[in-house]
Formats: sequence, C-alpha cells, structure tokens
Amino acid sequence: MVYCGKASQNCQSCRTRRIKCDKIRPQCTQCVRVGKPCPGYRDQLSLMFRDESTKVIQKAHAQWGVQDPLDASEVSGSSPTATSPSAGSSRGSRASIAESVTTVSPLSPDGGRLVGLAVPNEVHSTSVDRAVQFYLEHFVIGLPDEAKVGQELRGENWVFSPMTRDIMAAVGFASLSNLSGDKNMMVMGRQHYGLALKSTAGSLANLEGLDIEVSVRAVVMMGMFEIVRGEGAKAAQTHIMGGAALMRSLLPFFQHSQVGLRGLLQLCFSMVATVQTSVQQLSPEPNVMVPIHPVANTGEEVLPSAIFDWIALSGTMISTPDVPAAELINMLSRFVQMSAFVRSHVLHDGRPETFGMIREALDMERQLAEWEARQEGIWAVTEERADDGFFPPDAVFEGCYHVYTDMWTARVWTNYRWARIMVNQLLMESVDRFPASSLSLLSTAQQRASLATIARVARDTLVSTPTHYRHPRLKPVHREFFDKTRGGAGIGAGQIPTLLFQLKVAGGAPGVPRSYFEWALAMMETIFADTGMIQARRLAELLAKAREPGRARVFVKREDA
Repeated sequence: MVYCGKASQNCQSCRTRRIKCDKIRPQCTQCVRVGKPCPGYRDQLSLMFRDESTKVIQKAHAQWGVQDPLDASEVSGSSPTATSPSAGSSRGSRASIAESVTTVSPLSPDGGRLVGLAVPNEVHSTSVDRAVQFYLEHFVIGLPDEAKVGQELRGENWVFSPMTRDIMAAVGFASLSNLSGDKNMMVMGRQHYGLALKSTAGSLANLEGLDIEVSVRAVVMMGMFEIVRGEGAKAAQTHIMGGAALMRSLLPFFQHSQVGLRGLLQLCFSMVATVQTSVQQLSPEPNVMVPIHPVANTGEEVLPSAIFDWIALSGTMISTPDVPAAELINMLSRFVQMSAFVRSHVLHDGRPETFGMIREALDMERQLAEWEARQEGIWAVTEERADDGFFPPDAVFEGCYHVYTDMWTARVWTNYRWARIMVNQLLMESVDRFPASSLSLLSTAQQRASLATIARVARDTLVSTPTHYRHPRLKPVHREFFDKTRGGAGIGAGQIPTLLFQLKVAGGAPGVPRSYFEWALAMMETIFADTGMIQARRLAELLAKAREPGRARVFVKREDA
C-alpha cells in the first residue's frame, strides 16, 4: 500500500467538471442546480492509502516486455481493508516461517495428501502464512524432485528467502481465490506478486553473490502465478524467457547441472509448449490442427529469436548423453512454427503450399519416429504394472507407470509425446481437408500407421502422468514405485503446465478410446481442485468440447478453501 496524500473531497461530478463542490450531503448544490443525481463522495481513508500494486506490476512488466491485460474486477474490487497485507507483513522471520513449514503435513491419516488443511489461528497468525502453507502443500511437498514431508523443507534456504516468500504467498492467494471465489484473495495475490517482481528484479541486477536456486525458483513461481491466475501460457512466457536468460548467463559455471545447460533446455522446451498452447487457445478452433477458418493473429505466437540462439548454443555445448534433448528441441521448434503458419493462413487443396505443408509434416513424423527408435541406455523407458487394485484407478492409468533414468529424461519424453501426437493429427486432418493434395502422400497404410501411433503415444502420455504429478489419493506406499525414477530436473511443479497441455492433446486426439478421454479429463479436473490452477480448468473445458461439444463442465468449489 502507498500513502498518496490527502485526496479531493469533491463529488465525482464536480471533480470531472473541475468546479468547486460545496460537499453538502447527500447531494451537493452543483448537482442539484443542473438537475443531475449527485454520485456521492469517496472514502478519504481508503484514498489516502490506495492499493498501488497494479501500477507496480504494470511498470515491472513494461520493463520486462510483458503485455499485462488487467482484470477490471480485480482492480475495482480492491477495497483496502485491515485484512490487506502491507509490504512488511509478508516478511516473516525465519523462526515463524520454520514454524509454518514444520506444521505442514502433506499426508492424511491414511497416507493421502491433505487438501484444504484447516490451520489454527494460533499457529498461523496471518493470511500470508496460510497462503504460503497452501503453496508448500500443493505445489511442493510430495511432487517429484521435492521434499516428501514438510519437515524436510526446514533445511532449504529458498523457503526462507524474502524473494520467494512473496511469490509463494502470491501463488497461494491466487489458488485459494480460484477455489473459494474470494476476489479479495486475488487482490492480495497481485500485491505480493508486485512485491516479488521488485525484489527479484533488484536481486538479478547484481549476479555477484546471487543465490541461484532462490532466483530460479522465484522466476519459475512468477510464471506459475500467471498460470494459476488464469492469464495462461502467453502471460507466463516472459518469465520463462527470464529464467532461460538467467540460465544462459550461468552456463560457464553450471554447464551440466539442472541450473546449467539442462536447465536452459528445459526452459526452451517449456517455451515451445507454452507457445503451442497459446496458438491453440487463441484460435476459434482450439481442438484441431488444420482450422477451417484460419485467423491471422493466431500465427503471431512465433518463438522468440533468443530461443533459436539458445538451441544453437546447446548444440555446441551439449554432452554426448544429452544429445537426444538437443535433437528433439530442434524438431519441436520447427513444428511449432509450422503449426502457427497453418493456423494463420488459408490453404487450398491442390496448391503447392498445401502439398509442401503435408510433405513437411510427413518429414517431421519420420524424424520423430527415428528419434524414438534411437533411444536406449539412459534414455530407455520401462513400463511396469502393479497388481490389479493396488493403485487408485483415477491416479494411475490401467495400473501402469513408467520408470526413467531420471526426471530430466522423463520431461524430455513428455515433450516428444505431445508433438508426435499433434504431427500425426495434422496428417489425419489433412486427408479430410485436402484430399487431392494428400492423395499421393498419405496412403491408406500411412493413415493406419498414424492412427496407431496416436493411440500408442496417447496411452504412454496417460501412463507417464504419475511420474510428473502425484494425485492426492496416492499414498507413500504408491509413491515408492514412481520414485524409482530419480530426481534431477529441479522444480516439481514446473512440469505441471506442460503436463496439462499433454493430457489435453492425448485425451482429444483422433481415434483414441473414450476411456483415454475420460481419464485425462478427470485428471485435469483433479489438478484444478488440488491447485486452483485456472489453466487446468480451461484446458479441461476445451478437451470436453473436443469430445462432447455440447457438454458443459461443472467444477465444484472446495468448501474448505
């Protein structure tokens, strides 16, 4: 909150007309004289201490090149009250934060993760503490590469940093707002987001003595705030680029670690996925690859030029074991560019450009198939199956799960799968849309192969889900099986947005069984109910329309949020 001095006590009409107001209540003389109802007077205390978080966010976003479409309801609904946090209220002492972390327990008595834990006031004295606790419970504890229980966080420096404290509170408030419908919580989330932007920008201005883990987590959490808030993948792209730029600057020191070249490649994969998500969501036909009515502006979501510089750099610095990741990011960047072109240009059957598009898609399919066939050793994927009834069926698809060498390779495979499905979906749609152009290129055998590939890779997508997101119904005895895949990819929640997009692609792909669609949809709805991530709800709604155009999804608000 910012002290803004004494504000004018004139009524709105007199201030607009810039004339003297006699301030008579309930209607001033000037309004009575011209026969207009007096709009009344503003609350002076609220005006002297206005919520300036919106201006802070706009200024920081302008410096970073972010388009920030403001939600008018958030701004107009912001009425500063005693419950609104001040800048100082978010800066809890290490002792108080440690107390919060100690009380966080991700497990219910039967071993499942607690959702909407009621926190006694004597333990958590502020709403900020409760927002931070929500973040730790639902975006950290129990996820891959993260602490399994709250007590393990007491030794993590990033948990106690003022930089991450603000952004954890921001994500927690935004999540709770989405789940409870309380808009005041979203206002508080934006306030803390503004504070986090300022502190992060200040810290990154001087790389000397920079705490790498704190900085990377803060940047990733800012992107997560945008995803949770509902601004979607497009709004998160600037934070992904900021994180990637930070990784690039650290490469001489951390080339082969998760904050070095691997971290940079992960963020490049995230950018490619978020751009493709935006391309789909901005289109009036979000569930198809070849729209009937292309829209010019959907093709504007091309990859930033810096991405290609980083991809080229990775090709020169990559170690031999990580070459498959560098190969794949090149293929995916080409595909996203082609997809944006198809969505923004009118293609006619029988024309050279249409023939060229189909031929390019076929070439991409061939390259992706060859990439998959080459993977062995540390890149091999093993599918295992538990006894019937061991796993909750809504948490583990068909009782099967994947085992990877580590989370790094698991995430790369995730990106391969959504691209492989979409390339083949584009080929199948081209058969219907462009019969003359596809006749000589897409034989009946190729069409059958494409449908088989879609079904196989879609199933792999569902089977791989527990590796990246731990369903609240999973117990510690279940998680032991997924933990066969070692860590090494960094922040667990960072993969959830890509996973959501992957589930939407797999569940809505042509020719997949209805059970795939239903399982993917239920998982996306669970992620929304667990995290309050609006992006999960929006992608679930798009998926529902893909399979059942007339069906409206009903999302039940959490009573305990």
